[in-house]
Amino acid sequence: MTLIESMMKPCTRLIETGATDGAFGRYTEYIDGESFQAAIIKKSAPEGVTAEQPSMDELYTVVLPAGTALEYGELFRRDADGAWFRVKGNPRDAEAPAQSTVQITKTTAERIEPLC
Repeated sequence: MTLIESMMKPCTRLIETGATDGAFGRYTEYIDGESFQAAIIKKSAPEGVTAEQPSMDELYTVVLPAGTALEYGELFRRDADGAWFRVKGNPRDAEAPAQSTVQITKTTAERIEPLC
């Protein structure tokens, strides 16, 4: 097991479903989808570090096993603390080369408040 793999924690994809509320309206629910492993590391802007102030956006680098299919805008939850994240990049843009000994991919995500 590599260091990166040892940092990975269980996460769950969130699937949007909708239903009518009985009064001609609709509401959105999120149900659990497939589970996957991810290492989620908070990014910090150099300006915020220099000024010793937190960044306005809570951006994270998400490292995934190669082949984990997350798409831009998709939501997932870190199972350990229930934190929700929205994918802000395309993981296929940063896949490790085939000859790499560690098959990973990475993307960026923002932490969001749970939507339901």
